[in-house]
Amino acid sequence: PQEQQKLTGRMAKRRTTAGITAALLIGGAVAVLAVVWRPAISAIEPPAPQSFDADLVKRGRDLAAIGNCNDCHTLRGGKPFAGGLPVPTPFGTIYSSNITPDPDTGIGRWSEAAFRRAMRVGVDRAGQHLYPTFPYDHFTNVTDEDDQALYAYLMTRQPVHALARANELSFPLDQRFVVAGWKFLFLRRGTYQPDATQSAEWNRGVYLVEGLAHCGACHTPRNA
Repeated sequence: PQEQQKLTGRMAKRRTTAGITAALLIGGAVAVLAVVWRPAISAIEPPAPQSFDADLVKRGRDLAAIGNCNDCHTLRGGKPFAGGLPVPTPFGTIYSSNITPDPDTGIGRWSEAAFRRAMRVGVDRAGQHLYPTFPYDHFTNVTDEDDQALYAYLMTRQPVHALARANELSFPLDQRFVVAGWKFLFLRRGTYQPDATQSAEWNRGVYLVEGLAHCGACHTPRNA
């Protein structure tokens, strides 16, 4: 009877250990899914350019200039905002995307909500994580009002049918779920909050530097 009790006890411990292990694995899988998975946002019919307020478009033009959107999203000698510019990184080459309102190869079917999500958290309309060569770690500071103006400006540009080139990244960095891990560790979300102890001019400068102008993206060294 004592041996049987010991055997029963050992089996109970194994079952408990197995249950805890299974719970940890399931919990870990759920946590990973929560970090990685993002839903697609429904496509829309491309809005007519004349549906956007002219003053809003003009403000968006000025903001796009501050953000240097054209510099990264235009291949030398190519059509404005049609993408394809190679961006060399230590991990391989990333090609900029087409942000003209072309419905098939650009952002023509993106709603304003999809555009804002890309700016704030680096996720495209289909739910794919974007590489931070698109500096959404700075663009997360941009206000809803400025995102709206940028959206209006881009959606009134000339549509260009230009297929995106495949990025040239080594494994596992060619898997976009890896970007979700980087975001979990380093992305700080939220629009810029003014410092009440500083002037309006100073706060405006910080907002532009830390946000659309993303000066630190080129002028701040990266660690490992």
